[in-house]
Amino acid sequence: MSEKKVKFTVIDAVIIVVVLAALIVGIKKIMPSIMMGAENEKVDFTVLIQNEGENFADAITVGDRVTISLTEKDGGIVKNVETKPAVTLAYNSIDGTYASETIEGKYDVYVTIEAEMDINDLALKTGGTAVKVGAEVPVRGKGYASMGYVIEIND
Repeated sequence: MSEKKVKFTVIDAVIIVVVLAALIVGIKKIMPSIMMGAENEKVDFTVLIQNEGENFADAITVGDRVTISLTEKDGGIVKNVETKPAVTLAYNSIDGTYASETIEGKYDVYVTIEAEMDINDLALKTGGTAVKVGAEVPVRGKGYASMGYVIEIND
């Protein structure tokens, strides 16, 4: 039986050095964000709740404590409430155009909420609930509950 000798070449050494350098750079980039953790800060965000009745819009008042999670008690304080008539796009099949039409008796409600959030490179979280633009969140307070979408975050 013949035994093969393992040869270690200069190219092998260069590859090992490059891989180690890449690992060191990657660890130095990732470690500060992991070690630093999250920073707590008050953040305002706006939730759009569409097609609600006038009674719903009137039930929400500035200063209300609202919950924005179905399973947790995560939430914040209502800082501003705006209502606008609900509008829908209707397709006109005769001339092939879209037109905005107001929905009678329905309103779009814009609720600005201030919450204490953990801020890091990966997410904005209040408690266990991540808040990001486009996310669907419940808005529940005393006497009202609905679902809406986060449309703006002011951090």
